[in-house]
Amino acid sequence: MTEEEYLKIHKKNLTPLNIKIDTELFEKQIEKYNFRRWGDKFHEYPRFGLPLVNENGSLNNDIDPSCWPLDRWNFVKKGFKDTDEDFTEFYNNVEKYDDLIDETFFTIPTEVLSLSSLNPLQPIKEYLLRSCILRFDTMGHFKPHFDTWFPTKWLRLWGTTKPDGCVFRYEVDEPGQTWVETKKCFKKYVEEINIEPGRLYLHDSAKWHDVLAYKDNVYQFFIAVETRCPIEEFLL
Repeated sequence: MTEEEYLKIHKKNLTPLNIKIDTELFEKQIEKYNFRRWGDKFHEYPRFGLPLVNENGSLNNDIDPSCWPLDRWNFVKKGFKDTDEDFTEFYNNVEKYDDLIDETFFTIPTEVLSLSSLNPLQPIKEYLLRSCILRFDTMGHFKPHFDTWFPTKWLRLWGTTKPDGCVFRYEVDEPGQTWVETKKCFKKYVEEINIEPGRLYLHDSAKWHDVLAYKDNVYQFFIAVETRCPIEEFLL
């Protein structure tokens, strides 16, 4: 999908879809599952993941890359270490690698996707790529990042069970901001409001964004779909 095609459907940061999950039923059904720590770093912050779609459909993988930041997974799997030299080598030359995995690598549903509370996902089930349930407790957060670039091979959907327990923000440009200030990351982040519990949203993940939980058991629906998904049919 080209940037022009992407922008035609991403009119807002979060565009509501007619897909809504019963959060009370979902929370009852999800209790029996064991979530795993998200990635291999920052375990001092309570961030956990449970795959809906991963590489083999199993919940018993020793390590599951679907529950990692994929840039970090690729970095580690290439054998790089957490040194300034290795960070520079990897991120400055990432385009030369032709075997890095992305969302399209994950296509097999796990049993979690069969929960009755997730039946509203049925219309988009055939298009699902890497998708997880995230669970953040108080102070669980993702630092500012973006997940999509162009041309893109996936679209990102997002939702949460507790919009009153988390802050979801997007970067905005300040009027009069200079290029030098931008390079120094003097950026402003603005919170999204009026998020509906259980509602899925088309998420503009090409923009820098972050999220922070300030309550426990904040579940988030972290979903990727193929670009061939007729997402416009689901827009409210």
